[in-house]
Amino acid sequence: MNKLIKLYRAICHHSQDSRIAEKMQHGSNNKSAQFTDEELITAYLWGAQQGLLTRKSVYNFIKTYHLGDFPKLPSYQAFCRRLNRLAEAFAALAEVLFEQKLAGVEPTHGYVLDSCPVMVSVGSRSNTAKTARKLCNLTRNPTKNLWYHGVKLHVFAQLRPHKLPIPCAVQISKASLCDLWAAKQIDLDCAPITNGRLYADRAYIDAEWKAHLQSERNITLITPRKRKKYDSLVSEDAASTHISGIRQPIEVFFNWLQAKTHIQTASHIRSCAGLLFHIFSALAFAALILKFNY
Repeated sequence: MNKLIKLYRAICHHSQDSRIAEKMQHGSNNKSAQFTDEELITAYLWGAQQGLLTRKSVYNFIKTYHLGDFPKLPSYQAFCRRLNRLAEAFAALAEVLFEQKLAGVEPTHGYVLDSCPVMVSVGSRSNTAKTARKLCNLTRNPTKNLWYHGVKLHVFAQLRPHKLPIPCAVQISKASLCDLWAAKQIDLDCAPITNGRLYADRAYIDAEWKAHLQSERNITLITPRKRKKYDSLVSEDAASTHISGIRQPIEVFFNWLQAKTHIQTASHIRSCAGLLFHIFSALAFAALILKFNY
């Protein structure tokens, strides 16, 4: 069967899930649109599968090579406007696909937690950036050694042996928000996460939160030892290195996500709606790849 048709059928099937259906426009004035939301999501994800990273390139690809499959393709302006409105539908689709992937693998009870930047503006331009100020703000990323205006993507994921981890919960915060505070806001009720070990870096060291995870979820928080500037090497440093090695897959996941979707690069974004679409469509595409290929 044609892969495009299989993708369309999969989107139609998943759109029956109430979490996705309620985020679509079926109840709006657009409910009788000749070009349906299912077709719109299919067209975008199909373009993403071809390695196209912008809405303009996806639109031109569909118009040039698949107009027979999408004869009611709207104008480019309407295409972009409707994609922005479907940002939450893409988020729900990602959630459903990640859940299905988790349900199909053996629980390891090993989890990792970390964040990555989504940068709307970097360097000197970030000081005066005004894009999506309701979501974004200015901060310095120590890993990349640069200032940026944007948000952070926080991911709580289940480890798998020799494979990419699978996200269990995702949170978006302003760039300057402390990783620990964002982690405390992640709603773990959306996934059956219990009885395991959570590996995180030094930013997540917090006795109160550690006790909460242990008592409420039976999850043991494991972090490297927090060394002071002039501490000498001790035997615990070997354990810290071991923990960092266990956490490595989440770094691999973020690098893979960036390579596939360029999610961290959002300099083309001009609005809050556009930023949410950029993030959630990337996650939905990643979830689609993970479910069927990894």
